[in-house]
Amino acid sequence: MEKITTKGIKKLFSLTRTKIRLAKEAKTEYTKPKPLPLIKLLSGKDIDTVLQAEEYLNQLKEKIDYADNKSAAKTVFELMDIIEGVKYKFEPLEFMVNVDYEKLSEIEGKAKEKQMPVNLLLMTEKERGGLNLFIGYDPPKNTVFLSRVPTTLAYFINFAFNSKYFSDGLKLKNINIILGHRTLILNAVSFAIGDFGANLIDETQK
Repeated sequence: MEKITTKGIKKLFSLTRTKIRLAKEAKTEYTKPKPLPLIKLLSGKDIDTVLQAEEYLNQLKEKIDYADNKSAAKTVFELMDIIEGVKYKFEPLEFMVNVDYEKLSEIEGKAKEKQMPVNLLLMTEKERGGLNLFIGYDPPKNTVFLSRVPTTLAYFINFAFNSKYFSDGLKLKNINIILGHRTLILNAVSFAIGDFGANLIDETQK
Protein backbone atom coordinates (compact mmCIF):
# COMPACT_ATOMS: atom_id res chain seq x y z
CA MET A 1 0.00 0.00 0.00
CA GLU A 2 1.27 3.48 -0.86
CA LYS A 3 2.15 5.80 2.03
CA ILE A 4 -0.38 8.35 0.75
CA THR A 5 -3.10 5.70 1.04
CA THR A 6 -2.15 4.90 4.62
CA LYS A 7 -2.22 8.61 5.42
CA GLY A 8 -5.61 8.85 3.73
CA ILE A 9 -7.07 6.07 5.87
CA LYS A 10 -5.72 7.75 9.01
CA LYS A 11 -7.32 11.01 7.89
CA LEU A 12 -10.57 9.13 7.34
CA PHE A 13 -10.38 7.88 10.92
CA SER A 14 -9.97 11.47 12.09
CA LEU A 15 -12.86 12.65 9.92
CA THR A 16 -15.09 9.88 11.26
CA ARG A 17 -14.33 10.89 14.84
CA THR A 18 -15.15 14.53 13.99
CA LYS A 19 -18.48 13.57 12.40
CA ILE A 20 -19.40 11.51 15.47
CA ARG A 21 -18.56 14.45 17.74
CA LEU A 22 -20.70 16.79 15.64
CA ALA A 23 -23.52 14.25 15.64
CA LYS A 24 -23.42 14.06 19.42
CA GLU A 25 -23.41 17.86 19.65
CA ALA A 26 -26.49 17.86 17.37
CA LYS A 27 -28.09 15.37 19.79
CA THR A 28 -28.24 12.66 17.14
CA GLU A 29 -29.10 9.37 18.81
CA TYR A 30 -29.62 6.92 15.96
CA THR A 31 -27.79 6.21 12.73
CA LYS A 32 -29.59 6.57 9.43
CA PRO A 33 -30.20 3.96 8.21
CA LYS A 34 -30.07 1.53 11.07
CA PRO A 35 -28.29 -0.74 11.19
CA LEU A 36 -25.46 0.70 9.11
CA PRO A 37 -25.61 -1.49 5.98
CA LEU A 38 -21.95 -1.88 4.98
CA ILE A 39 -20.86 -2.75 8.51
CA LYS A 40 -23.70 -5.27 8.73
CA LEU A 41 -22.73 -6.78 5.38
CA LEU A 42 -18.96 -6.83 5.87
CA SER A 43 -18.69 -7.61 9.59
CA GLY A 44 -22.15 -8.85 10.61
CA LYS A 45 -22.50 -6.22 13.33
CA ASP A 46 -25.62 -4.17 14.04
CA ILE A 47 -24.70 -0.51 14.53
CA ASP A 48 -27.89 1.43 15.26
CA THR A 49 -26.80 4.38 17.39
CA VAL A 50 -24.14 7.08 17.37
CA LEU A 51 -22.68 5.70 20.59
CA GLN A 52 -22.39 2.24 19.05
CA ALA A 53 -20.74 3.82 16.01
CA GLU A 54 -18.21 5.54 18.27
CA GLU A 55 -17.44 2.29 20.05
CA TYR A 56 -17.05 0.47 16.75
CA LEU A 57 -14.76 3.22 15.45
CA ASN A 58 -12.46 2.60 18.42
CA GLN A 59 -12.46 -1.13 17.65
CA LEU A 60 -11.56 -0.46 14.01
CA LYS A 61 -8.66 1.75 15.03
CA GLU A 62 -7.30 -0.90 17.38
CA LYS A 63 -7.43 -3.80 14.92
CA ILE A 64 -6.61 -2.30 11.51
CA ASP A 65 -3.66 -3.88 9.73
CA TYR A 66 -2.24 -1.45 7.17
CA ALA A 67 -0.12 -4.24 5.70
CA ASP A 68 -3.27 -6.19 4.80
CA ASN A 69 -4.93 -4.49 1.83
CA LYS A 70 -8.24 -6.32 2.23
CA SER A 71 -8.47 -5.43 5.91
CA ALA A 72 -7.63 -1.80 5.17
CA ALA A 73 -10.12 -1.58 2.27
CA LYS A 74 -12.89 -3.08 4.42
CA THR A 75 -12.11 -0.56 7.14
CA VAL A 76 -12.38 2.32 4.64
CA PHE A 77 -15.87 1.15 3.62
CA GLU A 78 -16.95 0.87 7.24
CA LEU A 79 -15.63 4.33 8.11
CA MET A 80 -17.51 5.75 5.13
CA ASP A 81 -20.62 3.96 6.36
CA ILE A 82 -20.30 5.55 9.81
CA ILE A 83 -19.72 9.04 8.42
CA GLU A 84 -22.76 8.87 6.17
CA GLY A 85 -24.88 7.32 8.89
CA VAL A 86 -24.32 9.93 11.59
CA LYS A 87 -24.16 13.24 9.73
CA TYR A 88 -27.78 13.72 8.62
CA LYS A 89 -28.73 16.30 11.27
CA PHE A 90 -25.88 18.76 10.81
CA GLU A 91 -24.36 18.35 7.35
CA PRO A 92 -25.24 20.89 4.61
CA LEU A 93 -27.35 19.45 1.80
CA GLU A 94 -24.58 19.81 -0.80
CA PHE A 95 -22.51 17.32 1.19
CA MET A 96 -25.30 14.76 1.36
CA VAL A 97 -25.96 12.07 -1.24
CA ASN A 98 -27.93 13.42 -4.20
CA VAL A 99 -29.39 10.18 -5.59
CA ASP A 100 -31.82 7.66 -4.17
CA TYR A 101 -32.42 3.93 -4.61
CA GLU A 102 -34.73 4.53 -7.56
CA LYS A 103 -32.09 6.56 -9.39
CA LEU A 104 -29.42 3.94 -8.76
CA SER A 105 -31.82 1.26 -9.98
CA GLU A 106 -32.39 3.28 -13.15
CA ILE A 107 -28.64 3.55 -13.71
CA GLU A 108 -28.24 -0.19 -13.09
CA GLY A 109 -31.00 -0.91 -15.63
CA LYS A 110 -29.31 1.21 -18.30
CA ALA A 111 -25.95 -0.42 -17.59
CA LYS A 112 -27.46 -3.88 -17.95
CA GLU A 113 -29.31 -2.96 -21.12
CA LYS A 114 -26.20 -1.55 -22.78
CA GLN A 115 -23.84 -4.09 -21.18
CA MET A 116 -21.46 -1.38 -20.00
CA PRO A 117 -19.81 -0.40 -16.73
CA VAL A 118 -20.66 2.56 -14.53
CA ASN A 119 -17.91 5.16 -14.15
CA LEU A 120 -17.38 6.67 -10.70
CA LEU A 121 -15.72 10.02 -11.42
CA LEU A 122 -13.73 11.37 -8.48
CA MET A 123 -13.23 15.07 -9.19
CA THR A 124 -12.42 14.51 -12.85
CA GLU A 125 -12.49 17.39 -15.31
CA LYS A 126 -14.31 15.50 -18.08
CA GLU A 127 -16.96 12.84 -18.40
CA ARG A 128 -16.20 9.48 -19.94
CA GLY A 129 -18.17 7.44 -22.43
CA GLY A 130 -21.06 5.58 -20.87
CA LEU A 131 -22.78 6.06 -17.52
CA ASN A 132 -21.10 8.47 -15.11
CA LEU A 133 -21.60 9.19 -11.41
CA PHE A 134 -19.68 12.31 -10.36
CA ILE A 135 -18.15 13.28 -7.02
CA GLY A 136 -16.86 16.82 -6.70
CA TYR A 137 -17.73 20.48 -7.11
CA ASP A 138 -18.17 21.04 -10.83
CA PRO A 139 -20.00 18.16 -12.55
CA PRO A 140 -19.13 17.76 -16.24
CA LYS A 141 -21.93 17.35 -18.76
CA ASN A 142 -23.48 13.91 -19.15
CA THR A 143 -22.89 12.93 -15.54
CA VAL A 144 -25.16 12.17 -12.59
CA PHE A 145 -24.13 14.32 -9.64
CA LEU A 146 -23.78 12.08 -6.58
CA SER A 147 -22.32 14.53 -4.07
CA ARG A 148 -19.47 16.89 -3.37
CA VAL A 149 -17.81 14.45 -0.98
CA PRO A 150 -16.45 10.94 -1.69
CA THR A 151 -17.77 9.25 1.46
CA THR A 152 -21.26 9.38 -0.08
CA LEU A 153 -20.06 6.58 -2.35
CA ALA A 154 -20.99 4.36 0.60
CA TYR A 155 -24.55 4.48 -0.77
CA PHE A 156 -23.50 3.28 -4.20
CA ILE A 157 -21.19 0.61 -2.76
CA ASN A 158 -23.99 -0.81 -0.63
CA PHE A 159 -26.28 -0.79 -3.68
CA ALA A 160 -23.58 -2.47 -5.78
CA PHE A 161 -23.01 -5.25 -3.24
CA ASN A 162 -26.72 -6.04 -3.46
CA SER A 163 -26.71 -6.06 -7.28
CA LYS A 164 -25.84 -9.13 -9.33
CA TYR A 165 -24.73 -6.83 -12.16
CA PHE A 166 -22.31 -4.85 -10.01
CA SER A 167 -20.98 -7.59 -7.76
CA ASP A 168 -20.31 -11.27 -7.38
CA GLY A 169 -20.51 -11.85 -3.66
CA LEU A 170 -18.23 -9.19 -2.22
CA LYS A 171 -16.28 -8.70 -5.44
CA LEU A 172 -17.30 -5.59 -7.39
CA LYS A 173 -17.60 -5.77 -11.18
CA ASN A 174 -18.72 -3.59 -14.09
CA ILE A 175 -17.46 -0.53 -12.22
CA ASN A 176 -14.68 1.87 -13.20
CA ILE A 177 -13.39 4.30 -10.62
CA ILE A 178 -11.54 7.25 -12.11
CA LEU A 179 -9.32 9.29 -9.81
CA GLY A 180 -9.13 12.77 -11.28
CA HIS A 181 -7.65 14.63 -8.33
CA ARG A 182 -5.38 13.33 -5.60
CA THR A 183 -6.25 14.07 -1.99
CA LEU A 184 -5.65 11.86 1.03
CA ILE A 185 -9.28 10.80 1.38
CA LEU A 186 -9.86 10.42 -2.38
CA ASN A 187 -6.81 8.17 -2.43
CA ALA A 188 -8.15 6.00 0.41
CA VAL A 189 -11.62 5.70 -1.13
CA SER A 190 -10.39 4.87 -4.63
CA PHE A 191 -7.93 2.33 -3.19
CA ALA A 192 -10.70 0.55 -1.28
CA ILE A 193 -13.12 0.38 -4.20
CA GLY A 194 -10.32 -0.86 -6.44
CA ASP A 195 -9.24 -3.49 -3.91
CA PHE A 196 -12.78 -4.86 -3.87
CA GLY A 197 -12.64 -5.43 -7.62
CA ALA A 198 -13.50 -2.20 -9.44
CA ASN A 199 -11.25 -1.11 -12.30
CA LEU A 200 -9.16 1.79 -10.95
CA ILE A 201 -8.01 4.41 -13.47
CA ASP A 202 -5.66 7.06 -12.10
CA GLU A 203 -5.85 10.16 -14.27
CA THR A 204 -3.49 12.03 -11.92
CA GLN A 205 -0.58 10.06 -13.38
CA LYS A 206 -0.94 11.72 -16.79
